[in-house]
Amino acid sequence: MKLVLAFLCCLMAAFVSNTVAVAEELPGTWHAQFETFAGVQTYHFQFDLKDGSAKASAVVEMNDEKREVMFTDVKVDSNMLTFVEQRKLQDREIRIDYSCKLTDDGLSVSRKVGDFGTVETKAFRKLPDAPPATPPAPAVEVRIDHLIKDVFQNEFLIGMAGDVPARYSETELAAATKHFNAVTPENCMKPERVHSAEDRWQFETSDALVEWAQANRMSIHGHTLVWHSQTPQWFFDNADRAVATQRMKDHIHTLVGRYKGKLQSWDVVNEAINDGGNDETAKTEGLRNSPWLQAMGPEYLTLAFRFAHEADPDATLYYNDYNIESGPKHASSMVLLKRLLSEGAPVHAVGIQGHWRTGSVPFDDIDKAISDYASLGLKVSITELDVTIRGASGGQFGGGQRAGRNQSPASAEDLARQAEDYAKLFAIFRKHKDAIERVTFWGLHDRRTWRFGQHPLILDANSQPKPAYAAIVNDK
Repeated sequence: MKLVLAFLCCLMAAFVSNTVAVAEELPGTWHAQFETFAGVQTYHFQFDLKDGSAKASAVVEMNDEKREVMFTDVKVDSNMLTFVEQRKLQDREIRIDYSCKLTDDGLSVSRKVGDFGTVETKAFRKLPDAPPATPPAPAVEVRIDHLIKDVFQNEFLIGMAGDVPARYSETELAAATKHFNAVTPENCMKPERVHSAEDRWQFETSDALVEWAQANRMSIHGHTLVWHSQTPQWFFDNADRAVATQRMKDHIHTLVGRYKGKLQSWDVVNEAINDGGNDETAKTEGLRNSPWLQAMGPEYLTLAFRFAHEADPDATLYYNDYNIESGPKHASSMVLLKRLLSEGAPVHAVGIQGHWRTGSVPFDDIDKAISDYASLGLKVSITELDVTIRGASGGQFGGGQRAGRNQSPASAEDLARQAEDYAKLFAIFRKHKDAIERVTFWGLHDRRTWRFGQHPLILDANSQPKPAYAAIVNDK
């Protein structure tokens, strides 16, 4: 008993010591820099811990702009300080969670931005050097003989993803129209963005995208109508099968109908198949236990395609998913597609998302998967292409795949390996040019990407071609 009491006393002493250390060492001003989609942001944190309460605020600088932040939910736990920043970006409320821990060489700060991933940095008492006006120059000089959209103009479309033109610079918009002839809205047509409540539609951003794309003679691919993620809960509240079906129908008819004749294609159902799997699940459709499946059963996919076809009979309709080029998930996709076609669902094409990683791209599987889908009479697109230099890939939304990004520049060796993989991929796509409709990069350049920090695209953060671009187009 005495040993137990002694152990508890030691634990309590350590806790009190850590809490005292935080109270003594943390208050005051700390400076930290974060790489973000928009550029480098410098946070000047101010912490105030006294009288049993904790407060946190910051002045944030980026380029010539400043904003003040008063953080909420400020908590001290042992030697950890946590707090929350609420921001509104593109009509969406974003929660940013911070955790700060004292270390021997400064303050470790973790910044988790909604579902978009976590970045870690160090904060110091000393004001950091001002960030460079532009990102570092590419590690190697790149020469391109042709524009990628021109190289493949007789074979398939070359696209980019983004909610253009909102919040894009003139330089970025010029790069988009220079290199690409197709565009996919990255977020603005997803259910939570465009239809946040049953009686509320928000078309401003999507209307602007359609107008911009038409003015620049770019093909438009709609993304996405039915998905288990980024879909408001109101679709399923107090909904039996009939109510859920009617809500789906109204949503699809309204959205697809609004852009009838303006959009060439749609991702109708997105990511309906479970991850992983085995030999047994490979014999089945392996459907994800999504709210749509719970509310309507497996027929929800068939109905979604029928509703989309009713709204725009001329649009090409896609089933879209990640990792469906390999293993049990590919087998399940074939089972699912055969069932949909047998039921008369107007499925016209399959979207292989294409979130891969340098050094582990499944080239043989991709080659075979395209052939398999074409054998069903379906067209194929690579809908969300990126090849990361570091970190895991996949397509899981909001998963751990995006955490802990490495922000260091890509080396010449990194870029060369990435270029080799991109060249091999486009050789496969060209081989299947009769089946491939479109290859879309998921983002515009290495700063405008959900895999920021992993250098996944063919344009660098300055919208300049990388070795991967040259490997695809030169001497073609």
